[in-house]
Amino acid sequence: MTPDALATLEQCLLDALAAPPAEARRLLHGRGRRWPGLEQLTADWLEGVLLVALFREPAADQLDALRDLLRRVAASPAWQGSGAAHLLLQLRYLPGSPTEFLFGEPLDGWRIREDGLYYQLDLGRKQNSGLFLDMRHGRRWVRDNAAGQRVLNLFAYTCGFSVAAIAGGAERVV
Repeated sequence: MTPDALATLEQCLLDALAAPPAEARRLLHGRGRRWPGLEQLTADWLEGVLLVALFREPAADQLDALRDLLRRVAASPAWQGSGAAHLLLQLRYLPGSPTEFLFGEPLDGWRIREDGLYYQLDLGRKQNSGLFLDMRHGRRWVRDNAAGQRVLNLFAYTCGFSVAAIAGGAERVV
C-alpha cells in the first residue's frame, strides 16, 4: 500500500461516508483490481459499521499508516454525519482473522438490511461476518426467480441465499 493508494482509499471512504448507502454495501473491492495498491483490501458499510478487511500482510509501516488513515476517517466530518459508530479492521491474513475495533466498542451482533431483507451479522468473532456483500446481485437474482420453486442451498454457510429464496416466494427451501 503506497501513500498514493492510501490517499485513494481515504478519499473513497470519505466520499462514501458523505452520503452513506441506506443499506449495507461493499464500498471498495480492492480485490477486483480497480484500485492499484489496494488489491489486498475491502471496505464494507454495514449501516453504522465500517469494516475494512486486509487479505495480505502489509509491511509494518504500511499497516500503521492504514490504522492512522482509518482513525482520521473516524474523526472526519463525513464520519460524524454518516451515523457510523464502529470502525473495524480485520486482519484476514492472520490465523483466526482477528478484528481490531479502532473506533467503538466490540459488538454482540449487528443487524443490517439488504434489498429490504434483514440479516444478523457476527462481527469481530470469526473470519466471516455472516453475509458476503459482493454476492448481493446473486441474492437478488435468486429472490427474483424463486417464486414457486423448490430450492436446495448447497452453500448455506449463513443462509443468505435461502433468506432471499424464501422472500422471493420459493415453495420450499432446504
